[in-house]
Amino acid sequence: MKRHSRPLALVLALGLGSACKTDPDRPDTHAPGSGPTASGAADGGSDPGAGGSKHPRRPGVAHSGAIDKIAVSADGAGAVTSDLAGGARLWAALDGSQEPIALPIRAPQSMSLARDGEAWTVFLVDASGGAKIVSVDASGRARTQAELAPFAPLFEGHVLPGGKHVVALFRDHTIRVLDAAGKELARLEERKFRPGSLRLSADGKRVLAVIATPEGSGATKLELQPLAITLDGKASIQRAGSPKLFTPTVAPAPSTLALSPDGMRVAVVDRWNGTQWDIVVVELDGDVPEKRLTMTAAAHTVPGVGFVSPTRVMASANDGSVSWLIDVESKALFPRSAPPQDFNTQLRVQGFGADRHVAAHGSWLYVSEVASRQHRFLGYRSLQATSLAISPNSTSIAAVYPQGPVWVEPLSGSAHAVAELPTDPFNGVFKVRFADEDHLLLVDGMGGVRMTHWRTGKTVAEAGVNGSVRSVQVDNTRGLLLIDRHSTVNDSRLFELRDHQFRGPYIVADLSYRTGLLSAGAPGQPDAVMWTLDSANRLRFYTLAELRSDLSDDEVKRKAIDLKPGQVAPLALDREGRQYGVRWNGNRMELFVDNGEHVRSRAVGDGSVNEILPSSDGKSFLAVHQRSGGMAVSVYDSDDLKERWAMSTGTFHNEVVWSGDGRYVGVAAQTGAAVRSAATGDTAYQRCGLDFQVTGTAPNTALSNVNQRTICEP
Repeated sequence: MKRHSRPLALVLALGLGSACKTDPDRPDTHAPGSGPTASGAADGGSDPGAGGSKHPRRPGVAHSGAIDKIAVSADGAGAVTSDLAGGARLWAALDGSQEPIALPIRAPQSMSLARDGEAWTVFLVDASGGAKIVSVDASGRARTQAELAPFAPLFEGHVLPGGKHVVALFRDHTIRVLDAAGKELARLEERKFRPGSLRLSADGKRVLAVIATPEGSGATKLELQPLAITLDGKASIQRAGSPKLFTPTVAPAPSTLALSPDGMRVAVVDRWNGTQWDIVVVELDGDVPEKRLTMTAAAHTVPGVGFVSPTRVMASANDGSVSWLIDVESKALFPRSAPPQDFNTQLRVQGFGADRHVAAHGSWLYVSEVASRQHRFLGYRSLQATSLAISPNSTSIAAVYPQGPVWVEPLSGSAHAVAELPTDPFNGVFKVRFADEDHLLLVDGMGGVRMTHWRTGKTVAEAGVNGSVRSVQVDNTRGLLLIDRHSTVNDSRLFELRDHQFRGPYIVADLSYRTGLLSAGAPGQPDAVMWTLDSANRLRFYTLAELRSDLSDDEVKRKAIDLKPGQVAPLALDREGRQYGVRWNGNRMELFVDNGEHVRSRAVGDGSVNEILPSSDGKSFLAVHQRSGGMAVSVYDSDDLKERWAMSTGTFHNEVVWSGDGRYVGVAAQTGAAVRSAATGDTAYQRCGLDFQVTGTAPNTALSNVNQRTICEP
């Protein structure tokens, strides 16, 4: 099955032919409304005629932990998922034409969604019992429409078709109908009527209230009460017939008790009969005997059930074999695909909607088109960003992901094409930088340096530094490339970039452990292009002429400048030679900026600052804080040292960079890449999940999760 992973790929239309139905018990393999197969998934945008969204593909947010909850819309078009790291995602299209969207909530306990025109309404209940009603428009922007405080906590809520109303079960066991602003429109409250969960019909007109009472020997007594919802005129919710009683040996769970789309019957996983699992279908109207169905599955894996039509039930267990489509009327069984075995979840993390069966497989989503017998997996090949670069004019962003490729795309407002540069899977790119707007510098793990025209992928020049690369810096104005190496002498290499060629390298081996480029010299060193700081806290400044002249070791030693008595060694120098650092003033920790004539300082909360990175224009600097809970970045004004904004993600950063014009800060981390405005902290770009794929089988990395919050989540 072909995968599509190019953001500008054309949509492949899928022709769905018609087939004659010869067996009355056999599902129509080309049922109307069946979604496209993986080979019909879209990437760059999709053609409505292909069954996908007409909106262009936008970068999404991958799950950083294994998916542990799923809710599928009644029409089977979308789903909401949450993961073990607490992140929630909206999958606005299950055909692969749109990437998942992060939702503004952590660790939701209950989820539901429905279409509202081209938008989606999502109802999310948090661990405290509070809830959010979130609207996600066609562009992928999520906005909280209403919040319900936990003073009147909820168990769950279900969005009715149309996205304008919610039926919610509160922890006082009242059932209420709410509008999209959270206002109560109707309520059902009766003495001794204490439902513990709800099921909703596809049209939103019928609700099943489930009351479960544990009995001896592991059995559970179920009271299944049908309810009717009326929204015409004055809204109401009331009983719709007598309750049905049933006692299964399996405790009811979201995946073991399902209501049919028309709200007329219930399927319940009953028991293991010694050879197979029993599934009982209970008719809610009239005095119709229950029907007992059976399916083959291992005894230790409790199957999940769900209706894909009013009279067809899907049953699926995690035994590594197949799912079963069961016709309720004839009791005929038809095999269907199932996700691979996953002992962690036993396939209880699944949902059903219309003709679709949706299940979790690690951080990936399994989607099965039941009638057509097609299935696909949706997910991301990579999450971690190892290096990040912003072009000199802040029009493009380049990001490196493990084992490639290098991804180049617009930063803000630019319409030029996205590029994907392949790399050697055995020796991937370690650092990426822009030489100019059209050329990238790619430094690999062995020290190889390539200059590539990223729009065409053509390599125009090559050099090397023999491995152990520590840092890479570029001065786009002067055309200088500085590469630091870990070695016994902590040596550096300076290259000149002229006419798209490398000149040099000029080797600096002065035991320095911090180095940097200068664009305007430094105090007392007007022609210097580079500075270094060694372990004895001695500064050195080098002019380009000196570096070209091949300085001897004695000449390098004589260039050392000892810091003044009592002067704290800086953590960094900016391009104008101003020194930045952290010091203890006898009472508290301070950030300081020393411009050679006077020192400005400002107190900080603790001594967790382990790195300072000034912007190229010297107007701002950022401090990287390493604390027990992870990493944080704070951006400060270089003149008054006031903090502009801070970002804390709880994950370690692989790299933090500035744009050449000082307008943006980029962060590459284990959980993705993001670029923020240096002035406000507003997000200008983010990608937490690279190479969104639609495949026939999940990769072996689907179950490898970092279980940390991504930096793209609100």
